Amino acid sequence: MKIKIADIMIKAMAQTLADGDTVLHGLGSPLPAIAMHLAKASHAPDLVFFPVSEGLDPNPDRYRLRLSSADPDHFVGAKAVIELIETFDLASKGKLTAMFLGGAQIDSRGNTNLTCIGDYQRPKIKLPGGAATSFLTPLVKKLILWTTHHSKRVFVDRLNFLTGLGYEEGKDKEVTIITDKAVFMVEKGYLVLKSVHKDVSVKDVVENMSFAPIVGKYGVTTTPTSEDMVLIRNIDPDGIRFSEFEG
Repeated sequence: MKIKIADIMIKAMAQTLADGDTVLHGLGSPLPAIAMHLAKASHAPDLVFFPVSEGLDPNPDRYRLRLSSADPDHFVGAKAVIELIETFDLASKGKLTAMFLGGAQIDSRGNTNLTCIGDYQRPKIKLPGGAATSFLTPLVKKLILWTTHHSKRVFVDRLNFLTGLGYEEGKDKEVTIITDKAVFMVEKGYLVLKSVHKDVSVKDVVENMSFAPIVGKYGVTTTPTSEDMVLIRNIDPDGIRFSEFEG
């Protein structure tokens, strides 16, 4: 049973979630969607899953990953259909505890850019935009960022545009970053290496960043078990999770 980087990232994402968490993921999020089901099936049975498709807590036995995170097929087996705007109200009340977020650019504090590359008025590239990112990132207690393209273009010294807030001094907020090479956490405003994936070197991790993270004591990222892989493949029989690594 061959385990790929996507599966290792899913396992790492699942491990950031705790029993009782209420978690949201946005569009284009196959890895977080599977990670939520993996967490619920193992150590976090009372986790509440808010996918962007608006199907509350879909049944993992009936849930099948589709190309779009907003595919109405994701309603199948859900406990209810809840409008996405309701999650913003939950966040305002402090009841949305965690959120998965991607980033075209990420800095050393876990701030993200989803808006543009280059000058805002005359951008080289217009990105999809942050939607509710700027509203939600200051409100959640647990922010999990991910990228499947660990590179200097993603990990930058300075963002071209600040879309989402990462570390905030004095706030009870945990910021984790999971890539196709490693896992980091932001501690006291600095990016700290926590683990590297199997067969990845620290040199490879650091040389593909525009700034140097703190490298102290670190481990090897946990590999999914055979039971984990059965669940991952049942939810994603078409291998949609690998689409994030294309391009």
